[in-house]
Amino acid sequence: MRQHQTSCRYRANIGARRIIFSREPDSALKPRHPWTILSVPISPYRETIHPASTLFMFYHPLPAKRSARRTLLCGLLCTASFASAAPSESNLQLPSWLSLSGTLQTRVEYLNQDFDSGQREDHALVERTTLRADLNFEHSGATLELADSRIFWVEDDTPVNSAMVNPLDILQGYVWVGDDQWQVKLGRFTQDLGSRRFMARNRYRNTINAFDGVNARWQLGEQDTVRAFYSLPVERRFDGDPRDNKMKSDRSHENQQFGGLMYETSRLPFDSQGEIYLLTLKERDSADLQTRNRELYSVGVRLLRNPQTSHWDYEFEALQQEGRSRLSSSATNTDSLDHSASFLHAELGYSFDAPWQPRLQAHYDYASGDRDPDDNENNGLDSLYGIPRSDFGPTGIYGLLARNNISSPAVRLELKPAGDWRLFMELRDAWLATAAAPSPRTGLAEAIPGGDKHLGSQLETVLRWQVIPSRLQLESGLTYFNASDALKDRGIDDKYYLYLQANLSF
Repeated sequence: MRQHQTSCRYRANIGARRIIFSREPDSALKPRHPWTILSVPISPYRETIHPASTLFMFYHPLPAKRSARRTLLCGLLCTASFASAAPSESNLQLPSWLSLSGTLQTRVEYLNQDFDSGQREDHALVERTTLRADLNFEHSGATLELADSRIFWVEDDTPVNSAMVNPLDILQGYVWVGDDQWQVKLGRFTQDLGSRRFMARNRYRNTINAFDGVNARWQLGEQDTVRAFYSLPVERRFDGDPRDNKMKSDRSHENQQFGGLMYETSRLPFDSQGEIYLLTLKERDSADLQTRNRELYSVGVRLLRNPQTSHWDYEFEALQQEGRSRLSSSATNTDSLDHSASFLHAELGYSFDAPWQPRLQAHYDYASGDRDPDDNENNGLDSLYGIPRSDFGPTGIYGLLARNNISSPAVRLELKPAGDWRLFMELRDAWLATAAAPSPRTGLAEAIPGGDKHLGSQLETVLRWQVIPSRLQLESGLTYFNASDALKDRGIDDKYYLYLQANLSF
């Protein structure tokens, strides 16, 4: 086991000031308690110190494992200093055709029981940094965005993959032509499509989906839009053990193709909006990419009405997925099956004209699972490049519920206790859509004998605080999963997951 370091110094030059953090015995900054908050006023300008320009740093003498301490200190330092006094584009005196921006997301996660053995606690520190430059001319432009996603303070036997780690690489790099009525992008891009359930730019997850290809938009009048894209999904990569956060260039593959077409309209009755879309995914194995040989065609429709005070709102989305696929990407699995799966989301909400602006919602989510493992047909829904976060709770080292083989009603309450505070609570009951298929994310690696479909109940609470509007947001969440008797009989107990997160935009 590595020993704790006895002396360590961190230095940062911020404008006209030099800040030094030290663990040397004579340091005035050394805390007296292992969990101590250090507060240091910082500002890049001599003449003013913003009230928010104070660095709040949690200190704990953790072992120096994989530089976790050093990265945490640097991340929190950057967050505080940039959020309080990062110069605007006007301060930088940039030309009108150039804009620079970036984000920093830092999150600490804790899970009371790991998913493999169920015998120990689990934890992680994840950081994601993006830097973006946009060149905008009258009818053309270009964008370059870099992203760096890393993980620290994680156990050696914690499953870590490219959903958590993707060291420095190009996230977006494209040129565009167009105007207010149409636009075409060519290059590497990210995209939110519709509800984000089947194609999204990830927000909570530490790494982000990207695509190489062409992306187009046409505005048909003021209320109708057509979107189309054809792309090669980008494979996120790292070198060696992902815990080492070593870079390896991302790449796309010609034998994996993802495309789509969507029509959007806001001309529906009752202030409603609608979407109709087609998504296609075609892939085949190659020497450098093992796939499930999916050839999927997904047709969906979505109707919604946005929330308004003293009004009802709703959302309805349904999708049918047909084609062929394999059950796994293993090289030994060469059997292609007919694929037929379905998806449904329905919600109804009401926003009250009352203190804290409460909005109460009822939800139902359904995603099919494989009905019969011996019928040469795969009925498990493939969520493609979408996100589960908005419906099924946090991912990270938790990610217990997924949009596959699930039937789940929920009740959700949203509150605004103050102008800069948001409180979100949801109670969700989770059932298998079919007892003939497993639910691996819950730890249920095989179907439940006897047809028992109940997985358990999940209570999620999230609190967000806009510390500096449009600049710095703090977020905390607690998710508790009460496992059903069917899961407990198989050694899968209750779980709770806690996270603390800071989001900086500059």
